[in-house]
Amino acid sequence: MTLSSAISFTDQVDTVLRRQGAVRLLLDVRRPDYDLETDDWLRSLLLSSPIVRKAVGEACARVERGGDLESHEVCPGLWLVSFGLPATGTDARMCCIVIPTQDLERSEFLDLLCQSARLDRTLVASMLGEFDLLGSTEIPRYCSFMHLAGLSECEISRRSAMLSSLGKQLGDSYEEIHLYHTLIGNTSVSTTPDEFLDAVVKELQRVLPFSWVGVRLCRDLQRIPGVLDGFMIAGTAPETPSRIATAGDRLIESLEGRSPVVLDAGLADSSRPSRSTVVACPIVGDSGIVGVLLAGTRPGDSRTVSSIETKLLGAAAEHVSVFLRNARLYANLDSMFLGTVQGMVSAIDAKDQYTRGHSQRVAWLARALARECGLPESMASRVYLAGLVHDVGKIGVPEHVLQKSGRLDDEEFGWIMRHPEIGSRILRDIPQMDDILPAVLHHHERWDGTGYPHRLGGEEIPIFARLVALADAFDAMSSTRTYRSARPREVVVAELRRCAGSQFDPELIEPFLRIDLTEYDRLVAEHGGLFTEGRHAA
Repeated sequence: MTLSSAISFTDQVDTVLRRQGAVRLLLDVRRPDYDLETDDWLRSLLLSSPIVRKAVGEACARVERGGDLESHEVCPGLWLVSFGLPATGTDARMCCIVIPTQDLERSEFLDLLCQSARLDRTLVASMLGEFDLLGSTEIPRYCSFMHLAGLSECEISRRSAMLSSLGKQLGDSYEEIHLYHTLIGNTSVSTTPDEFLDAVVKELQRVLPFSWVGVRLCRDLQRIPGVLDGFMIAGTAPETPSRIATAGDRLIESLEGRSPVVLDAGLADSSRPSRSTVVACPIVGDSGIVGVLLAGTRPGDSRTVSSIETKLLGAAAEHVSVFLRNARLYANLDSMFLGTVQGMVSAIDAKDQYTRGHSQRVAWLARALARECGLPESMASRVYLAGLVHDVGKIGVPEHVLQKSGRLDDEEFGWIMRHPEIGSRILRDIPQMDDILPAVLHHHERWDGTGYPHRLGGEEIPIFARLVALADAFDAMSSTRTYRSARPREVVVAELRRCAGSQFDPELIEPFLRIDLTEYDRLVAEHGGLFTEGRHAA
């Protein structure tokens, strides 16, 4: 009998489990039955096999005999985690989590699972590839965190029933549980490491009775995009941030294991005695300790650090470790994706020696304009990508049209007018390009509605397209083409002002003219473009 009516993980925990391809079961250990009739393909895949069902039954028997947290590999690449939950009434309850790992994708057992669930093996392998599957080495750490989250939810359920007499105690426990929810809720692909670490230290300092909380990362992790200096602190500390960061570097080198360490002498060395207490929690990565989470009391505070406080800090450090690992993997994938895009763009630019480097320069200008307009850095990065691929549709335009030195006839100009729609069709099946497509499709629309391909006007034109259009026009006028020489900078600026409100969004002209073009001019020289006199910032 399923006990989901009695206890459940939070939606956030369920979301994390699903993102990593895991399935949970909440069972009565005396009647470990669960429904296999489901529309959920992942549940059918993982639970239809007799081997898995037998493993769940054996886990129930061990929990009934008094077993605690346990994990083992049911078959190559598939793990089962089981642990008992505090009983309610006469029920003896347990939680089982079935976790596929990266090894399952390469395992012959996947074929048996697909046969049992009557699912297509090729389709299943493709769908598994969309999950953030764990590696086998991550299972113990992941199990401990899920175990703690499950027991925490049990504690919420138990204390809710005692609200009238244990109000204050329940409030304190809620704050503790809220910490886990906050950490999980702040985990997403779009969250930068600095944003996540800032949220972690602020939430820990708010929930726990410490005067300050900080985190220090090793120098290797400081090279991950979104990490500025690898140091965050919240609250009021007796030491300067630089001294705490230096002490953190020293602890990264000296700490061992995963357990939090209470430093009764604080962070001071022998020359700087201190009566404050500091808890140091190692942040462990694949290669060892990669950072340290620190929480300190005020000097002279004799309060003893409790076990629940060190446990919460330790759990937070483990979650930070998982997030940083995922951030590094995502950064590597993002770098690979951007490199592929740049390679494709270079191949397109190579069709015409006079437009070599054009897409890179437009991308740089569009991003600089987005920043000057006050758009968030996340949007500025997407604008940069839009600038890179804005002319990808020219791959479908004949080379004799692109390289023609004279005026284009109507048929040739018709080819040119098709390139936004060609580019949009090329990119539309790439999920990472969804928000980029409007810029590719509409970067030749005009503010007065006379552009192409759809004759949009004013604010009907997507903002990404307006930014790219202005950058595109500026670079086209500033560089030598087959049909004319580059124009002087002052002539280009005058043309931008003249076309404000007709070709371009008038609100973008002044921000564009505030851009420091030193780096742009360097790119022009690097790409071998010919530039006339007058290289001054507009």
